[in-house]
Amino acid sequence: MSRPGIRQALLKPDYAHLYPGIPANEWYPAAVMTDLVLSLRLRSLHRVPLTRERALNDAHFEFRGVSSAAANAAIREDRQEERRRRTTEE
Repeated sequence: MSRPGIRQALLKPDYAHLYPGIPANEWYPAAVMTDLVLSLRLRSLHRVPLTRERALNDAHFEFRGVSSAAANAAIREDRQEERRRRTTEE
């Protein structure tokens, strides 16, 4: 499932044993994957690798799509461009 504008994450098969219950090789919205990983951490801290920087370790997950910040910036730019066009047409 590919949804434009939605950041997605996929658990790499080599690391699936570290994340029991999360299927490998399946794309999920990154927010959903983050919730799944954080839920595992709460239930079993010793089995899930902890990282300080991000909930989803770049070595364990692949990503596609636009990050939320980039998507918001693109939406903001589109709105600004639309306002400019309206102003020019008036």
